[in-house]
Amino acid sequence: MAKTTKPTILHLTVDQLHRSEQNVRKKPSSAASDAEISASLLSVGLIQPMVVIPREAGGYEVIAGDRRRRLLTALAEADPSRKALTFPCMKVDDLSKVTEISMAENRAREAMALPDVYMGFAAIRAERPEATLEELGAMFGYDVARTARIMRIANLHPEIMDLYSAGEIDDAQAQAYAATEDRSLQIAVYRQLEKEATRPHEKNASAIRKAMNSGNHELTKLMCYVGVDAYRAAGGEFEADLFAQDGAGIVQNPEVLHQLVEQRIAEDKDRFEHNISRNGRMLGEKWGLADLEFSWTATPPQIKQYGYLSTDHELRIRNPKRGDLPKDLAKIYASMETRLAAMIGEDDEPFPEQEEAYEKLAAEIAELDAQRTIILPKKGAVVAVASIENDGTFDVELWFADRAAKGAELPKGATEQRGPKPAPTPAEAERARFGLSKDNMQVMMLIRRDMIRAELMQSASAGSSLALDFMLFTQARTILTPTHGYGNTVYFHGEHQGINDLPHDEDGTTKIHDLVGSRPERAAWLTTKEGLASGEWMTVRDPIEGFALFRNLPDTYKNKVAAMIAGHMLMATTSVYFDGRTPRMVRELANCIEAEAGFGRWRDAVELDEAFFNTFSAKARLALLETWGLADRAKGMKGNETAAFCARIANCDEEDAKLLGLHPDDVAEAVNWLPDFMESGTVEPLPAKEEPEADEDDELGDEDQDDDHDQMDEAA
Repeated sequence: MAKTTKPTILHLTVDQLHRSEQNVRKKPSSAASDAEISASLLSVGLIQPMVVIPREAGGYEVIAGDRRRRLLTALAEADPSRKALTFPCMKVDDLSKVTEISMAENRAREAMALPDVYMGFAAIRAERPEATLEELGAMFGYDVARTARIMRIANLHPEIMDLYSAGEIDDAQAQAYAATEDRSLQIAVYRQLEKEATRPHEKNASAIRKAMNSGNHELTKLMCYVGVDAYRAAGGEFEADLFAQDGAGIVQNPEVLHQLVEQRIAEDKDRFEHNISRNGRMLGEKWGLADLEFSWTATPPQIKQYGYLSTDHELRIRNPKRGDLPKDLAKIYASMETRLAAMIGEDDEPFPEQEEAYEKLAAEIAELDAQRTIILPKKGAVVAVASIENDGTFDVELWFADRAAKGAELPKGATEQRGPKPAPTPAEAERARFGLSKDNMQVMMLIRRDMIRAELMQSASAGSSLALDFMLFTQARTILTPTHGYGNTVYFHGEHQGINDLPHDEDGTTKIHDLVGSRPERAAWLTTKEGLASGEWMTVRDPIEGFALFRNLPDTYKNKVAAMIAGHMLMATTSVYFDGRTPRMVRELANCIEAEAGFGRWRDAVELDEAFFNTFSAKARLALLETWGLADRAKGMKGNETAAFCARIANCDEEDAKLLGLHPDDVAEAVNWLPDFMESGTVEPLPAKEEPEADEDDELGDEDQDDDHDQMDEAA
């Protein structure tokens, strides 16, 4: 066995250490890396000894650790008192192994894994809780921003940090969880995604931030517009996402932010109004906005051409005229333009060394431009559209109000939005007949859908297979509908039904959802759905085991599940109708359900309250009261009072009827009233498809034609 010699440890000053040509590391290190090592040397000193050999001219050559030697020398030159300090060095006696040792020392070092680095910072914070971010960063040569990001990840929930260290989540996911310092929110989001996500992309960094409500684009834009300081001064709480590029974060009080935005927009609009002029007139005591023919609008002017409604871009005032600056500012402005031009090269780009100065000067010129008066055209009404850009700047676009204001003719086949209204479509005529707007007609349709869901659940409780039959019928109808292709080919790929999954059972626009979501019919449906969804059968992850358990359930429970699915499938009959007309399938299903023995009437299921009658127009409510013999009583009422009066009449009892002095016949008609579109009745059959008349020279005879029609009827 070879005898091992104990290495010789020397303590040398920087003056005794010299660079060695035998060091295998030739490529110079980066400035950032040097800064980190220098900070570490100042903070904790030299931890790893340098490897040296004797030098012929005196002193020692460093064959491994030359960067440490170079940085220690630089520190000693900056602080001469450090020249007397000694540093541990390992002397190599066998000169034949110099290159081998240098190679081994340089290659054996491995950079720390990032999770280990973060956990190390967490340990330092625990040991020195009083240390500031500046002090922590100074230990390793980091600036405050980088140190803050490191400490944010170091603050991860222990369970998430363990997953990060084990490689089960990547750097981007760790940064997403570190968007907040709230560890309880971090672990709650992690467990929620683990429970609900079924695909990898549903647990990526973007999904994590979305679950945390971090990085909402609209809120980020508004925050840039208002400013974080103003938002916090108003009592709002905001936690910046240190790993986002656009200043995104978690806005805890969006209502405070929206209120500040409204105030700021009002101020910016007022400032803009006082900076416009027309024919020498400006907003003031003598002239108002009406005199300037100027107003604000939410959207640009539109034009309808060939059946399409679009923005009329010809009315855009792209480069409005600007007034002159005061003489003192005009001289400064001209000088700034001259300096700006001198910073631009032949390629119309600023010189590399002057890019920062160029941007700063350009911003100052833009500020002066904003002080110049905006001169409106001499004639024609002008509208302004205010918006907030992604970077938080307030922007205003100017438009002529319409073609007449600009003095332009309409193009062929075009009609302006402000022109005479076209003839109503069948859907509009139907809504007008019922006294409903487009949204309210959709609301009524969705209320009807919720009532059908309740009836389906009642039928399931009574042991009826109606819901299951309807579900099978709609699916079979979807799958078995033939589609004719080229030639004689027929496809059975199914029709799109617009069916969503349970968590996404929405009602279209926010306005419609708000109107329907507060209804008692929706509350009853949600209670039933949540109760069924909380059943134990939902927790089985293995589909084979789940199916076996499901088959052992009682028929009543399985019928309820079928009713839940069938009720949800009503989305197929409502979500694809955007014109506000009651779908034919809803009416047909209503008739089928009412035909079942023991079912209640729709009148017993719908809640005819004030909110219900508020969906009708005031004119429609007056017409309804007239049919109930209360036209004289309604004449003295305000429009907003008739809804409550209609609800009282529709729900009155004998005693209330006497107080109101109602005739028994009128009471009977009122308490049994339902809108025409909610009454169950015979649904007219679809019109028969007209077959083209057969030519006299048709090769098929009458018998062959009859056979063909029989086959078509069977297929239908």
